Amino acid sequence: MTNNLLVFIPQGLHMEPSGYVFGRVIHDTQNNTKRIYIIGLRKVGSLESIKCALDTIGCYTNPSNVSKESLDRKHSDWIHITVKCFRNEIRTEYCLTNIILNNVNIDPLTIRTIIVLYDQRALRETELFESKTISGDHFSELAKLIQGKKDELRVKSRFIRIKETLLTYHMLFYLYPVLLLSKVTGKLLLVLRYSSLGLHVHDWLENIKWMLVTVIRNKGFTLKTGNYAWAIIIDIALGIFVLRLLRYYVEDTLPSQLLLNNAEKVVETLKDLITWLMGVPAGLKLNHALNNTMGQFFMYHIKLWWTFLIFSKPLMDLAFKILLLFGRLGITFQLSIAADLLALVSFHTYCIYVCAARLFNIQLRGITALFRLFLGKKKNPLRERVDSCQYQTDQLFVGTLSFTILVFLMPTTWVYYTVFTLLRLVSIGFDGLLTRLKFYLQVMPVYTFWKWLLHSYSTCNTVDVRLHPNHPKRPTTLSMTLVIAPWSLTWKKCIPDTITCHPSIEWHTILNNIIWGKLLYPL
Repeated sequence: MTNNLLVFIPQGLHMEPSGYVFGRVIHDTQNNTKRIYIIGLRKVGSLESIKCALDTIGCYTNPSNVSKESLDRKHSDWIHITVKCFRNEIRTEYCLTNIILNNVNIDPLTIRTIIVLYDQRALRETELFESKTISGDHFSELAKLIQGKKDELRVKSRFIRIKETLLTYHMLFYLYPVLLLSKVTGKLLLVLRYSSLGLHVHDWLENIKWMLVTVIRNKGFTLKTGNYAWAIIIDIALGIFVLRLLRYYVEDTLPSQLLLNNAEKVVETLKDLITWLMGVPAGLKLNHALNNTMGQFFMYHIKLWWTFLIFSKPLMDLAFKILLLFGRLGITFQLSIAADLLALVSFHTYCIYVCAARLFNIQLRGITALFRLFLGKKKNPLRERVDSCQYQTDQLFVGTLSFTILVFLMPTTWVYYTVFTLLRLVSIGFDGLLTRLKFYLQVMPVYTFWKWLLHSYSTCNTVDVRLHPNHPKRPTTLSMTLVIAPWSLTWKKCIPDTITCHPSIEWHTILNNIIWGKLLYPL
């Protein structure tokens, strides 16, 4: 025997003519409760909604428009709803005149009955609705039921159907070229992943493909797809503006010559820096032989890289023409090009940093291992622990000599490592800034903010339930409304599915890598 009855009724049902109501009846055996979800209404004698997969679970009688035809019972669970209007007060009250559960007539006074009036349009259009409970959330269940039947519940005019058809064919026109280009970049991904521009082109095509497929499937724009479409438009507009601005200031100067001029300044600055380090930097007396060897080795790297740039100048002119074509696609492409140019100009600095870091790491690990010699211990790599060990006299002599040499050579290595680690931090910091700026431009919340500002139903996510004053002997009546989601949550929920948020910076890992001489990778 059911002790509790929950009846969910659309708020605008009292304005509809008499007819059959269809929906879903769910029996919760754990709480001994029956939930009756009324989704829509079908006029008597009409063929509307017959194709709907929901059951006809009751009937509705409007006093101002009483049907002349009889309303027969068609389900084992049946409910008859009437409405009472008050002239002095602008309100209506729903009454349950006939309740049949499992083919048994039920007296409304013998069971606890609650009527919940819900906003069907809000539940149909919401895109951010989320359940706050693990189980037993009736509104979440109702929202899934309504959104699963939104095409059947919404009456579309001829204009809307034509609009959806034109939009679908328009998206299909762009989808096939995007699919072809996406397959090409997917096969070339092993090569493209070494370039920031190549990765961005592949990701951009994947994002466009996701947007087109989603729009075709939904026959319209959602918060995510609308937001990304507006982000693309603003991205292209900003890209065109920046290109015109650069042409105005650069004028007739070739881009390759401009790159070489700036690269030459970087090369000369590095040469002056290494020359200063080969002397007595900040008054430090370094090991002359090691200092001179490292300085000459790094000078050779710089000269080799500068020679390569000079010989590749003719190719740069062609490369920049190709890059300008990609730059017209948006400012995010220009940021990717800037990241690649930064990597190209600072490649020799990265090579010097790798050499200095490896040498510093080898010396530091050597000093750490030889320091255990004086403690009578050694590291056991098989068990990943430090064990006690008895060393012989010749082992102690060689170990002490090696430890002394490494300790006295460490300041020279440390100076070069410190200087070029700082340059590496500046480089990856600027690259990380470009990466995050590119991410925020891709998820620019213009469309979402406009919807959120206008309190659109699509930005609602939580339920607000209020009690209606009613007679003690009549069923309790609750009114449900949806509440607008906070802006921070709205923005996070509207990031496209194919765009992953950049990971947070792990400062502890960066500090540990700097201390031990491990390589620093892009943020």
